[in-house]
Amino acid sequence: MKIIAYIFAIFWIIIVSFIFWPINTEASGKIYQPKDPKYGTSKPYTRQQKINNNETKKIEYTTCRLLKIIKSKSGRQACIYRGGNKTFELMYEDNCLKQFKCVYNPWSKEPNIDDIIDSLNNIKK
Repeated sequence: MKIIAYIFAIFWIIIVSFIFWPINTEASGKIYQPKDPKYGTSKPYTRQQKINNNETKKIEYTTCRLLKIIKSKSGRQACIYRGGNKTFELMYEDNCLKQFKCVYNPWSKEPNIDDIIDSLNNIKK
């Protein structure tokens, strides 16, 4: 008889716990914002909080490696870099780096070499 009572008690506890189990476990409440500055002011959001609230976009980086070097008559160089998913970057430098971290911009177009040479030659003039 005691075994049946224990089984009934355990069964009853399980049933009651499922009835009163909270459906939504995410708490969302009102954030206190003081209206009078003498009671304090709210802190500005951090960058991570703005990213989580979709107020700013998270900047992703990829490793861009040197693809081509184009020299102009003036001695300046145009360095074309390629990163992940055809991310292209163009820099005007005297010395080209082998690689660097660039902003991830997938499936961009490769810079036109003729336009680069014309612009480099026009810089000197």
